[in-house]
Amino acid sequence: MKTLNENSNVAVEGHVLIKDFDSGEVLLDKYNAINFQNFAFAVAHALGGDGTTYGISKLALGMGGSTVEANGSVTYKQPKVSGATGQLYTACKDNSGASSVDLTVPVTFVVNNASNQPYSDLECRAVLDYNFPADAQAVDNSPTMDEISDTNFIFDEIGLMTGSTTGEGSFLTHLIFHPIQKSKNRKLEILYTLRIRAGV
Repeated sequence: MKTLNENSNVAVEGHVLIKDFDSGEVLLDKYNAINFQNFAFAVAHALGGDGTTYGISKLALGMGGSTVEANGSVTYKQPKVSGATGQLYTACKDNSGASSVDLTVPVTFVVNNASNQPYSDLECRAVLDYNFPADAQAVDNSPTMDEISDTNFIFDEIGLMTGSTTGEGSFLTHLIFHPIQKSKNRKLEILYTLRIRAGV
């Protein structure tokens, strides 16, 4: 009797699109880095039935991935995707409650299965509404793009996380980009797409 032993490569790539919700202006269009150790661990657990703990639950925002010089030039750090403790450089804080906590936003999902193709896309969508975050400026006219304070909300790194929406989780991805200000006069849409391939 012939023994079947089929080996299959599994690969994942991520892409992020950030747009102004009303005007459609594209603020970011870039591929991200993957934490392959955490991703493989999460996939194994999710296939085993533990999608609640190891499925994607939220998007983390940070400000620590880039440095803006006085002349306007931007220096980017390397994504932190090595090992199980991969994380953001500096997490943005949610200051709306009694205590300041790391700021994360919920995501909604759509799975697009490409017909007769060895890949499927997981689209993770998050919307940063007008009143988000609570301590954002009224208008996006910050004179500096390298700080976060109680009158300024600027982010330059994001990552998809596993875990519950309120508890700790692991980072699956990390993307660093030019600073973007989120103020209360604009609504932003983040479309984070993971393309998962098998057998190619």
